[in-house]
Amino acid sequence: MSVKMQRRLFTVQEYHLMSEAGVFKDNERVELIEGEIIQMAAIGRRHATRVDRLREFFGDRVRTRAIIRVQNPISLDDNSEPQPDIALVQRRADFYEESLPNSEDVWLLVEVADSTVNYDRDVKVPNYARSGIREVWLWDLEANCLEVYRDAIANSYTSMQKFERGQQVSPLAFPDFIVSIDLMLG
Repeated sequence: MSVKMQRRLFTVQEYHLMSEAGVFKDNERVELIEGEIIQMAAIGRRHATRVDRLREFFGDRVRTRAIIRVQNPISLDDNSEPQPDIALVQRRADFYEESLPNSEDVWLLVEVADSTVNYDRDVKVPNYARSGIREVWLWDLEANCLEVYRDAIANSYTSMQKFERGQQVSPLAFPDFIVSIDLMLG
């Protein structure tokens, strides 16, 4: 006889209670994705450098129009609280102290991926689409290109474009902000 095993999924509220109860170590990097607590990959030198580069890059250009969140949580629904590498969110006087940004607050999410590119592409990007995130950029460090996902429908985006050196792109929320892929990739 075959028995189907059921996973025990968690809500954001349960995830927060576990954190408050000390279930996770202080420096443990975890995030809640679709009810599962996911241990995040260690941040390597290359990944950290690229995230810092993006923070500087966006900071110089959108600081007065958006809050730039770096590896901080956003609230997607009752079962997902990811920590994207960069989130450009609508400005708010309290800087989201009262509640985390949700999909309506997010202008753009950026994930930087080296060893996690397949997970980011196959799990996180569809999760963002389901939540209605307008635009997601995935910086694939292995291929050294930028994948731009737009127009969310159900579990995916109807538009995905790859940008490489010599090309430019603008975030949907800031069409006047022209991004040189050469500048961004370094």
